[in-house]
Amino acid sequence: MPNEVALIHQVGREYMPLADRSQVGYVLLEASPTELMAQVRMPLNFALVLDHSGSMHHGKKLASVKEAVKMVIEHLSPVDYISVVMFSGRAQTIIPSMPARDPYGMKALIDRISIGGGTNMARGMKAGLDELRRWNIPYAINRMILLTDGRTVGSNKCRQLAREVREAGAVINPLGIGADWDEGLLDEIGLLSGGTEAEFIRNPGDAMTVFRQQIDSAMDVVIRNAVLTLRLPVGVSPKRATKVLPAISDFGQSVLSDRQIVIPLGDLEKNNPPSLLLELLVEPRPAGLFRIAQAELSYDVPMIGLSGEKIRDDIKVTFTSDAMLSAQLNPTVMNFAEKVNAHRLVSKVLDEYKRTGKVTTRLAPNVTRVLDAETQTALEQISQGQQISQEQVKVIGNKTRKLTQRLDNFS
Repeated sequence: MPNEVALIHQVGREYMPLADRSQVGYVLLEASPTELMAQVRMPLNFALVLDHSGSMHHGKKLASVKEAVKMVIEHLSPVDYISVVMFSGRAQTIIPSMPARDPYGMKALIDRISIGGGTNMARGMKAGLDELRRWNIPYAINRMILLTDGRTVGSNKCRQLAREVREAGAVINPLGIGADWDEGLLDEIGLLSGGTEAEFIRNPGDAMTVFRQQIDSAMDVVIRNAVLTLRLPVGVSPKRATKVLPAISDFGQSVLSDRQIVIPLGDLEKNNPPSLLLELLVEPRPAGLFRIAQAELSYDVPMIGLSGEKIRDDIKVTFTSDAMLSAQLNPTVMNFAEKVNAHRLVSKVLDEYKRTGKVTTRLAPNVTRVLDAETQTALEQISQGQQISQEQVKVIGNKTRKLTQRLDNFS
């Protein structure tokens, strides 16, 4: 029996009330690599694609990024591959893809990077993709770290290259530094490649921490090509599917069908497993124990020759006329649901503000109470017709995506 991954579920209510109408049922699922996978370490194939346009000189952004890149080089092993591409109006490959066996020589090349002019991110992405494809590295984790501080020409070409990166078996992790980058484009590039939405480096000094997180994330991958399928019985239909950890990300309608939810999870990390919140619409049932879904996770562990392994988990609830039992809520699940709802509503407010410069949506106290003081203050400003900075918009978006990293008491 496969024991490389544990598929663990919790439900919002173990006991659902008898009712004459459909009810929403919450399911929290975690796909967590087991201790058996603790020693697995796959080789990395990193392409660092970095903006060095003129604006990167302001606030020591380029200097901080160069130090972060040198830290990445120091933490790689000789079995890992790295390439470094700089882009401004054109692209320049500073380090062609090679094993990380000469850290001193590589860091000397990084030290010689200087400021360029203009911003053409697509040229950098194309050069980075070429480097990722240079070698056929068995079992490698292929990642492009894409960093910029501004807006680019050729955004459609960037989107197309993101798709090509995915087809090449790699993902893009976008990073935006400073206040002026296009979060809509960077988020889209990350998601189109099968990676994540953009990470915000608010201050140049934070670059080291963010780059370290990128290394740790890649080194922690032990499971590949994970796909979660949720099969639903008659009388249960999907309403919404949201990743809640490591950060909040709505999968949208494309993963939902009449009786099934299919979610490609991709790589699973041993120290940062994904958790998903699924909202199901459950039709009336008589009293008794019922299965409302069956979860199946398929996955590969190429380092030990496993492909297409599967584990399953039945998700059941009891329908009861006992009001005391049906009033019991799982605080963890409902806390996730509360944070997801807050993220969805704050995102709606930000989208409206970015489109129109004002907001008509008002957030209820049960939403704002889960937000930090800085976010509450900025949202209050725009609700009163005041303007906030591009940096504040990015801060709010970044913070609300991470609401689930800190759970508090649900009430």
